[in-house]
Amino acid sequence: MLGSALISSRRKAVRVWSLTVPLLTLAVFMVYNAAQPAIRLGELTPISLAGHHKLLVLSPHCDDETLGAGGLIHAAERAGLEVRVVVLTNGDGYPFATMQEFRRVYPRASDFIHMGNVRQRESLNALQLLGVPEKNVTFLSYPDRGTTELWFDNWLASDPYKSAFTESTRSPYPMTYDPEAVYAGEDLLADLQGIIETYRPDLIVYPHPDDVHPDHWGLSAFARLAIAIAERGDPEYQPMQLAYLVHRPDFPEPLGLHMKQSLLPPKALSKVDSNWYRLELQSEDVQLKYDAIREYRTQWPTLHGLMERFARRNELFAEPQPAVLPNLHSGALDRPDTWQDAAGTMIAPVEPDPQRDFITRAVASDDDLVAVFAARTVKGDLLLCDQMRGLVNPLLIYSLQVNAVSDSGVVHYGAQNLQRPAGWHNLKLTGSYICDRVSLAELGNPWVVFVGAKVEGAGHELLDQTAWQVIYID
Repeated sequence: MLGSALISSRRKAVRVWSLTVPLLTLAVFMVYNAAQPAIRLGELTPISLAGHHKLLVLSPHCDDETLGAGGLIHAAERAGLEVRVVVLTNGDGYPFATMQEFRRVYPRASDFIHMGNVRQRESLNALQLLGVPEKNVTFLSYPDRGTTELWFDNWLASDPYKSAFTESTRSPYPMTYDPEAVYAGEDLLADLQGIIETYRPDLIVYPHPDDVHPDHWGLSAFARLAIAIAERGDPEYQPMQLAYLVHRPDFPEPLGLHMKQSLLPPKALSKVDSNWYRLELQSEDVQLKYDAIREYRTQWPTLHGLMERFARRNELFAEPQPAVLPNLHSGALDRPDTWQDAAGTMIAPVEPDPQRDFITRAVASDDDLVAVFAARTVKGDLLLCDQMRGLVNPLLIYSLQVNAVSDSGVVHYGAQNLQRPAGWHNLKLTGSYICDRVSLAELGNPWVVFVGAKVEGAGHELLDQTAWQVIYID
């Protein structure tokens, strides 16, 4: 009874606090954000295309290839590189644009499919302006807003994902790379593997792992897995990898069309990721990119405020850095701040996460992820811990997810403290840490694992999440 009374009291306090927190969090966030040092364009490493011969650009939707890498695509074509663009989805899951296009309050499945066909043509038109012929553009035609389901929940072709928009479990589009593929993670991975291993690009560009749009970070994870498999099959194949950012509330800044201003990394993100590159564009190239962006006619009425911000004097890319699983020699299993390797060196996190980067996280410390730690114990277990900026809150939902890759396939593993799905493990909450341990043998003795963490409210509203990190196992 006492515990129930305390929880009830705490919930009432939360409701009262929620009435005043928006203005306070906004003020704190503005002060915090203004205090962050801004990175300058000259501090970013310039991109050189010298020595490269084949560029592959991976795009989540029809338009992201132009927003994130239109200038790079045109520069590569001009430099004589062979350029191929692969589009994951046809963007057929955006109701507002479909409602606008067909003047229908409740679009039908056939309307969404029609929108996908229209958007494919928009990409072909935009890329033609940038110098890419239609034969070098590939549409995979996987479901818009379904990539993360394919990454974790609908991996097997025997259990495909069904699009809520097109009501399909496989592509309904004539322009599709593999018409026999279904909406499943293993089929998407096979498509990417086939393209990479056949084309063998030496420069691959894909979405940034910290992009908050699920289709973007989902494609980023699939791309890095496909590249890792290709490199494992041929150790001499080591393509350069660059990632572009499109969706974050603090990016790009400032708002509006500013063709003479620089595109710079978000301040919070640049504090945990220093591997940023710039491609400077001439004024005529900025105009060309803007003209290409305007080819996305169906998106312009609702998204022009975002899209026009990418017509800047430079393009921005990061170089994702994988981790190697360290061996834990000493330290408390649920206290990563005590972990040491055999040399007595403190074990660093495998994935740091931006702090106070959005308004709610600027005030609430129990939903603000700081880092993910990982290590292998002497017993051969994979030890994982999330670190929060403050003490963990038992009323919030904390999750750890793992995609473990071995030569025999992919094993999916999840752990959560509340409302656990069937088959998921229970997380241990201690102080500022959320930890779990699983046998590497149970994961299929993987050679690489992908690890992600997230925090949700009681209603599963997302509060924070880390990028999925690649961790190689020696």
